[in-house]
Amino acid sequence: MAGKMFPFITTTWNPLGGECKHECSYCWAKQLTKKYNMQKYTGQPTLNTKESYRTFKPTDFVFTCDMTDLFGSWVPSEMIQAVLNMVEVSPAKFLLLTKNPIRYLEFKLPKNAVAGATIESDIGRNGFAPKLFSRIEAMRQVKHAKMVSIEPIMDFSENFPYAIVSTKPDFVAVGYDNYNNGLPEPSLDRTKDLIAVLQDWHIKVYEKTMRERLEAPLLRT
Repeated sequence: MAGKMFPFITTTWNPLGGECKHECSYCWAKQLTKKYNMQKYTGQPTLNTKESYRTFKPTDFVFTCDMTDLFGSWVPSEMIQAVLNMVEVSPAKFLLLTKNPIRYLEFKLPKNAVAGATIESDIGRNGFAPKLFSRIEAMRQVKHAKMVSIEPIMDFSENFPYAIVSTKPDFVAVGYDNYNNGLPEPSLDRTKDLIAVLQDWHIKVYEKTMRERLEAPLLRT
């Protein structure tokens, strides 16, 4: 997975076990869990005691809970707070990433954490994750260092670039689906136009997998 991770991330950390209940069709974590029978990422949320003892360097940028959603609606508040407490006392920097950013408003986020949200588009819906417009609105309310992940990017309206700008992210990551899931994708030119709008607003953009849109005959080969 290293080549498909955010380029600024140095390591991942999963102090929370249990399954993610968003049921997104493109979820690589669920595919990985099934392939390798990773029982710790099934069932109800639970704190991983072994992971709580991990230490990090000041130069680390840690992707927290890349195998589930720490801020999912099914995760008890006390578990989220326990993870945030561990983040706060670490010298490293941490990326939090959720499809339920409204829960950020329930907590005082550590200064060494970045509040991230996955917002793949502003139209349609995939799985049971909160609706896209509600994620955008929630991120507008977050008063903290924050980022938006537009990955895997899906077809979007003309207003989408400006909706992302309105959340005032410190940086954005944009990328196409890495796993051939047959998603409704925008053309590469439209994606480049979106990136250009973000950059015009002086938002740092990390370009991940960039390619032409896959047409239906090429999907799931």
